[in-house]
Amino acid sequence: MEKPHLIAFELTRRCRFDCKHCRAEAGRVNEELTTEQCRKILTSVAGFSKCVLILTGGEPMERSDIYELIRYGRDLGLRMVMATCGYTITDESIANLKEAGILALSISLDGSSAQTHDKFRQTDGAFDSAIEAAKSARRTGIRFQINTTITKSNLPEISAIAKLAEELGAYCFNPFILVPTGRGEKIASEVLEPAEYEKLLQDLLRLKEKSPIEVRVTCGPQFARICRQTELVSTKSSQTIVNSVSGCMGGRGFGFISYRGDVQTCGFLDISAGNLVENSFDFGKIWVESQLLKEIRNLSAYRGNCGICEYLDVCGGCRARAYAMAGDYLDTDPVCNYQPRRKS
Repeated sequence: MEKPHLIAFELTRRCRFDCKHCRAEAGRVNEELTTEQCRKILTSVAGFSKCVLILTGGEPMERSDIYELIRYGRDLGLRMVMATCGYTITDESIANLKEAGILALSISLDGSSAQTHDKFRQTDGAFDSAIEAAKSARRTGIRFQINTTITKSNLPEISAIAKLAEELGAYCFNPFILVPTGRGEKIASEVLEPAEYEKLLQDLLRLKEKSPIEVRVTCGPQFARICRQTELVSTKSSQTIVNSVSGCMGGRGFGFISYRGDVQTCGFLDISAGNLVENSFDFGKIWVESQLLKEIRNLSAYRGNCGICEYLDVCGGCRARAYAMAGDYLDTDPVCNYQPRRKS
């Protein structure tokens, strides 16, 4: 059983945006744990694993105790980072974040122009605020990455967004493959077709090979397969890429804690492995003993093409997308068109 080296903690579901894809369906509703409950969760996590702790939401900066929680996690030995839409980030707020202990930010950018990004985020000015947040981070010396949710609508802009991330000074460009959960259910038609997805992964591999900044892929575990199938694996650079890319880490190296205190494999698979508030804030016990997590970790239980795929152990498929689109988190990832060579 692997301890998580990365955990996302959903501090709130408050947000001023109304993004089309939002898995949290974030909005104006104040749904969140108390400061003391959050402190207990951070204490429990730190006692089990001194991991990277991603503060997410909603928009985590909407919490008035955000700096207090960052300091508390830092003092416990957690490596504190934060995911933000950017609208609250100024030179002053980012200086406060740095002082509190934030080591890095992820800033969401879903288009290379205001027209695309603002339409996706359903908020005028969203693009400008994300750009200004990135500039503030660079001025303050806070490392940041650009996160992009890829859909059919913005697929033609991926190269331009990656170039913009580089120009802004990001250390990483991190595309997310759409999982139609939360508000994302309403744009399920925006999920890439399998052939589109396969081509995208090939394009992202070429981008990763050439880009001066890091390129990661989230919710696209088949990227691990693509990296191992490339004809260039014999070269030093390609072998480095292969060694650095893994498939789905949900329930293994990655965990998620919801705004209710539920432990999950990730934020997109909204099934609780156990609630921390109801289980004495014992993260380690849930992580080790949860039947859901044991099932997710048991690759021999996987069904469909995933179950017979020779790349299962390096890819794993997206359990959240299988659940959202097929109703079975152990079934085939619906966006994958790879035909396994191994027979059942």
